[in-house]
Amino acid sequence: MAPPILLQLLAYASVASAAVASTSRSPQRISYANLSIAGGNDLLLDALTKDGYISIADITSSGGHQFREMKHDLMSSLHTCMMDIGDDVPMQHLEDGTVRKSFATTSLPSDDEKRAHQQPIHLLDEFLASGPRKSSACHAFQEQLTEFRSTVGDATRLFAARLSVELGMSLPSPLLLSSNDESGNNYENVESVVMGGEQLEHFHSYQKADDEKDGDDDATTIELHTDQGLFIAFTPGMFVDHSSKQSLELSNGFYVQDSTTGKNVLLDFTEDDDLVFMLGDAVNHIINAQLGDADGKKALRATPHALSLSTQQPRVWYGRMVLPPNDAYLPEATTTTFGQLRQVFVESSAKGESIPIGIGCSSNSQMVINTSRSLSEDGGHGVAANQCADEELF
Repeated sequence: MAPPILLQLLAYASVASAAVASTSRSPQRISYANLSIAGGNDLLLDALTKDGYISIADITSSGGHQFREMKHDLMSSLHTCMMDIGDDVPMQHLEDGTVRKSFATTSLPSDDEKRAHQQPIHLLDEFLASGPRKSSACHAFQEQLTEFRSTVGDATRLFAARLSVELGMSLPSPLLLSSNDESGNNYENVESVVMGGEQLEHFHSYQKADDEKDGDDDATTIELHTDQGLFIAFTPGMFVDHSSKQSLELSNGFYVQDSTTGKNVLLDFTEDDDLVFMLGDAVNHIINAQLGDADGKKALRATPHALSLSTQQPRVWYGRMVLPPNDAYLPEATTTTFGQLRQVFVESSAKGESIPIGIGCSSNSQMVINTSRSLSEDGGHGVAANQCADEELF
């Protein structure tokens, strides 16, 4: 029998269906420079408690390059590179007729506490090794890849460090206990939890199938859900314009659930939105459940969000999901680690078995389903993801 805490952890939870919204808004923004100034203003915590997301602007790499330009150069090559590789790229057919192709990889904890260790995109490396001149797009993508991922990693650590300071004495220390008796290192704060966990990275290209018509605004590509893990850092989606070489334009169709009204709201991104941080379900259990803040003013919000595409233009996107450390005990079950819980999902998915309703989900009426099984069935080139969905959907 699974411990009761398993009924409430690591959700990737679908909470509604239709993504269509009648209103729109822009995300709150903070500059990369101000992100490093703890206590400079209340914008970060205000955004994360009310909305559950915030946009970071004017990011610069450690090499002095503008992230906006780096992102454009990298993402403009992604879709063409995937097309050049062909059928070996893992793909998933979504219910609205959209085909999602993916590169998947991870960044792992390292001895350098300030930087995660990048793992390669094996499929890309093997493709380029088999024929170095096969694809100029894949070469262009690979040339930008390391610095791009390093810069996202630096921003992720900075975001976690600032959040640690803002939450301050409201959280216990250590925040999570480690099961690794040999290391003796517990996870003292949010920053150490983030840097001690695996960070799942996906590069996606979405495109409607040829037999699907443009203009169906009511079609939901990805249902309203809350992400697994502590948070996700992502670049706003961009449409690839085939009429102009390497031309990108910001895409629409990304919705969030308003925290006050419960209605879906379209998020309007601009070129100022370099990287967006959006909180996931694990903040409820690792942070909110352990807050000593009696009036709840520092309780963070995990953001339900959805995607609806109504055009055949390819849409490219990058996201980095931060998971709790594998060796860390669940806050309310010190005999079970987050790694053990994840292994239950992996083994059940590999066997094609259903996970009992409630286990691994925030709601006892939901069940875990694997949403990217194709990524984990391509010879080790992918990273599987799960979500929770209401039982009635099945």
